[in-house]
Amino acid sequence: MIPAMHDKIQSYLAPRRRDALDLLRRLVEIQSGSRNKPGLDRMAGEMATVLGEVLPDVRTLPFTEHGNMVQAMTAPAAKGRKGIVLVGHMDTVFPADTAFTAFREEGDRCHGPGVYDMKGGLVVAVYALKALAHLGLLDEIPITMLCNSDEEIGSPASRPWIEKEAQGALAALVFEGGGADRNVVTGRKGRLGMLLTVQGQAGHAAKGGAKASAILELAHMVIALEGLNDGRDITLNVGLIEGGIGPNTVPELATAALDARFLNPQSRQRLEKDLDRIVSRTTIPGTVATLIKQSGRPAMPQSEGNRRLYAMAREQAQILGYDLPEELRSGVSDANFIAGLDVPVLDGLGPVGDLDHSDLEYILKDTLSERAALTAATIAAIWNHATSA
Repeated sequence: MIPAMHDKIQSYLAPRRRDALDLLRRLVEIQSGSRNKPGLDRMAGEMATVLGEVLPDVRTLPFTEHGNMVQAMTAPAAKGRKGIVLVGHMDTVFPADTAFTAFREEGDRCHGPGVYDMKGGLVVAVYALKALAHLGLLDEIPITMLCNSDEEIGSPASRPWIEKEAQGALAALVFEGGGADRNVVTGRKGRLGMLLTVQGQAGHAAKGGAKASAILELAHMVIALEGLNDGRDITLNVGLIEGGIGPNTVPELATAALDARFLNPQSRQRLEKDLDRIVSRTTIPGTVATLIKQSGRPAMPQSEGNRRLYAMAREQAQILGYDLPEELRSGVSDANFIAGLDVPVLDGLGPVGDLDHSDLEYILKDTLSERAALTAATIAAIWNHATSA
């Protein structure tokens, strides 16, 4: 038998499935790529309005270069009490002029830009809050919801804000899409985005003999860099190469954009040591290499705190009638920043779907309400555990 609280949550959400899909449609049809400030500002306005229907303190944070962001709090959180932080991003990877603009329902799925990553997650969070409000629990639980507009480009503006609000929290829940088997995310690899530059010496290609070719040196380094992939702890990809000015000129400059992922702080240290070794030892005389770290996120290990949080969520799922597998993902999210603060964090609470970052992106419609019920029950469980300890 489902306990009374879980039954009330489901009874509240069941007749509102169409309302949740209608909200998702409104959000998806706002084109809000990370560089599309007008679209993101419209998204922030929509989210502020929707959250204002359920939370008493909603603030829009204006940004000049990035889209506006939204912070919404229950009354206890607005008074400064630390509790539970919910995080979801409003930006997508699709540019303002994308042809992928339509929201459509097709059988048990719905499609559209950002429907899985992660406007569906925003809808899950909103309806979880609505369910908790229906139960009268928002008056006592300190909850802060943060909606940022730059996650897909590394959260350069929102990271300090997220870290400030999450510091010292009981727990954080992040609403990236759920895994294909209803997975939630208890760990993520960290990431480093880097630019490798090789400086050589220009010359005429017809002269032959020894040449300080930046491209030739870069080729040696690419092979060495790709050799750092170990199948588990470290993944590295050389994804973009540029260099030279023509086929009859020895290239003076060549660059490579690198993406590296690491499982934990120890594997990051090993990765950085190996990177320094490769870059400092050129093969071609007369060439010099430099490596600049451009962006990054700390690893989110499957920590004891994350596992405790997961155990509470899994218990709620089992009460609701299904199991809840955990997942370690190579992809990064804002959960990585929160994990860096030693705050327990659970990610992947958005709806189940797939094919994000493509025009085939979709979610399973019924999992909007399913994940909202799971989130509401998990928030209540976290708070009950904290106040009864």
